[in-house]
Amino acid sequence: MQDTELYRQILGLEAPWRVERVELDLSNESVYVSLGYAPETKWFCPECQSVCPIYDHNEARQWRHLDSCQLQTYLVASLPRVNCKKHGVHTVGTSWSSSNSRFTHLFERLALDILKATKVQSQAARLLRLSAGQVHDLMHRAVSRGLRRRDREASLPHLSLDEKSFQKGHKYATVLSDPLSKSVLEVVEGRDKEAVQSLLETSLTQTQREQVKSVSMDMWSAFMSCREEFLPQADTVHDRFHVSSYLNNAVDITRRAENKRLNKQEDTTLSRSKYLWLLSPETMTEKQKMAFAALSGLDLETAKVWMFKENFRQFFSCHTEYGARSFFLRWYEAALVLNNTHLAKVAEMLKRHLEGLIAYIRHHVTNGTAEGLNSQIQLIKANARGYRKFDNFRVAILFFLGKLDLYPHKSP
Repeated sequence: MQDTELYRQILGLEAPWRVERVELDLSNESVYVSLGYAPETKWFCPECQSVCPIYDHNEARQWRHLDSCQLQTYLVASLPRVNCKKHGVHTVGTSWSSSNSRFTHLFERLALDILKATKVQSQAARLLRLSAGQVHDLMHRAVSRGLRRRDREASLPHLSLDEKSFQKGHKYATVLSDPLSKSVLEVVEGRDKEAVQSLLETSLTQTQREQVKSVSMDMWSAFMSCREEFLPQADTVHDRFHVSSYLNNAVDITRRAENKRLNKQEDTTLSRSKYLWLLSPETMTEKQKMAFAALSGLDLETAKVWMFKENFRQFFSCHTEYGARSFFLRWYEAALVLNNTHLAKVAEMLKRHLEGLIAYIRHHVTNGTAEGLNSQIQLIKANARGYRKFDNFRVAILFFLGKLDLYPHKSP
């Protein structure tokens, strides 16, 4: 079989394109497949599909294709330009690649699959024998393609807003996600009102904003004020994940202060017990349960605050809004009676945001998905050893967590 026929079958070329020449470059471990077309070929305007005469040809271009026989394979062709009476001079398209791309569809799909598997651009570049810049461009182009294809009419009844540290020095990103599809919708730099406003306006259509029923979020003022202004019909929902964080913090601050006081009396009861107080009973090992039982049975202020933290979990099991309000008021009054400054501060904050807590009973949606995505975002950042530019951070999040249609269209 001639080399040209072999590569015609390998490439799956169809008329009018044909393989005219195959050149091997062993020194560079490469093979170059030159493509041409039959003289009688009729060309069409890319805009209106009318038959047009050839105006001239572009300079020969190369497209990286899937390796063959362990050799880097390149397609080489000089694309004709047609002169349309209506639309002027245009370069004809190809079946094997997108415009302005230096890779074939099949190679680009492989590259995206390898990038998804490795999750590290440098590793993907090494496996693909590409430069870091080429892999970077492939990822950015894939995300842009995926965002263009996203269904802008899809209903999004529930949303989640969360923040994520971007760099050291209190630099944050705000993440908008869909808890139903467990995907990130968009990411913007910052967490102030202007950033959140931009996020809601650019990532959601007016119709989508009108259909939102709830937004799960932290008790951050910028999040809540933007929800009230741009999604007035939706409920703000504060869930157990954020509440638990605040209550755990009250327990830990109390433990540190009490441990410091006991150490002055040469009492090491609370020493090295930090993580025991932060664990839930169901996640403790038998050894941890025994150690914790010994501590919680003592007359410690830390144990009392911990008990209030654990008791509040019952709030999220209430079946009615009335029952949830009644439970909270009893818990709130008892928390103030304990006279612990740190617990009282959290109790007052929860009272100010009681309607957001009650909304959980109404919708039963949580920020659990956002917290899970947050953990995956942290892994993305760790794999890349941080990001200097926010745009690269955003693209990486959307590439791995946006559930976008990233692939180029398949070749015929």
